[in-house]
Amino acid sequence: MRLSPVDALVAAGLGRPDVPPTPQALLAWRLAALSRAVRHAAAAPFYRERLGNLPPGFPHFIEEFETLPFTLASDLTEAHARFLAVSQDDVARMVTLSTSGTTGAPKRVAFTSEDIEDIRHFFHIGIRTLVEPGDTVLILMPGLRPDSIGDLLCQILPRLGAKGVLGDPTGDPAVLAADLRRLRPQTLVAAPSQIRRAIDDPEVCAAARDCLRTILLSAEALPDGWKTLLAGRFGATVFDHYGATEMGYGGGVECEAFHGYHLRETEIYFEVVHMLTGDPLPDGEVGEVVFTTLTRRGMPFVRYRTGDAAAMLPGPCPCGSKLRRLGPILGRIVHGPDGPQLTHPAKGAANRP
Repeated sequence: MRLSPVDALVAAGLGRPDVPPTPQALLAWRLAALSRAVRHAAAAPFYRERLGNLPPGFPHFIEEFETLPFTLASDLTEAHARFLAVSQDDVARMVTLSTSGTTGAPKRVAFTSEDIEDIRHFFHIGIRTLVEPGDTVLILMPGLRPDSIGDLLCQILPRLGAKGVLGDPTGDPAVLAADLRRLRPQTLVAAPSQIRRAIDDPEVCAAARDCLRTILLSAEALPDGWKTLLAGRFGATVFDHYGATEMGYGGGVECEAFHGYHLRETEIYFEVVHMLTGDPLPDGEVGEVVFTTLTRRGMPFVRYRTGDAAAMLPGPCPCGSKLRRLGPILGRIVHGPDGPQLTHPAKGAANRP
């Protein structure tokens, strides 16, 4: 079993690419990283009001950081421009989200060219878990727009000696079966909704079994039982990826041990908090995933509530990594009169930019 390649990303972020990262090394590094992130976020009008008067050196300990207020998706929806920490001239890409599975107003997320390069780098590292040199990767994620997810994957795969090919993002089974026969890819990248119809199509299953070795699912929570179902019908090993556009697409990816998502710990700080009170939860307890961007330049986020329910898993991982991982996403959190409830909304990655 191979060590998750994300450990190499974390080691490089810690400034010791030759030393396996440890929880202790991350802990020692994290306070300074959070301090830098908070100071940079305060350049954005939204955070200037919240963070502009913090004392020098804040936070001095992690519990101090946990006193900061949360950022909500509705904050971004109401005034996305107030989250910009750079000038409009420095924005290289603006993504408009109709949001995933909700009917709310669109959100807009901005990236600088440096932010986009960080995404490329994480994609390059993360996909090494399942792609080998010489592979062809069929990508159903939308990729026609420059620096969209599919386009970014196509950009980075040659760095591995592999090739990305954009497929039909609607997931039409007939088109997918034809692409599998024509291209004979070793890897398929898709959102669960994009292959929902294909799972029951015998032509797709036969074509997939004839060529696929691995599948990477992303952009949506993985439905219960899908990993086993898909592996059986497509004859490929299924890896899951966790991320959100607000994170810079990538958050974490499974390794060959399939014990949680290995996280971009030196680029994003993750917390799991109580769904109702917002109090930090220990490893193993299910709560809401919250993140803070540590290196984002264009539109940083501090303690952003994702609405995703999961638990943090303590290290070590069976793959050999000593770091914590994020457990599977168990659903979306909706706050109602009876308290927080978990839901599993339908999503549509095929319609995303």
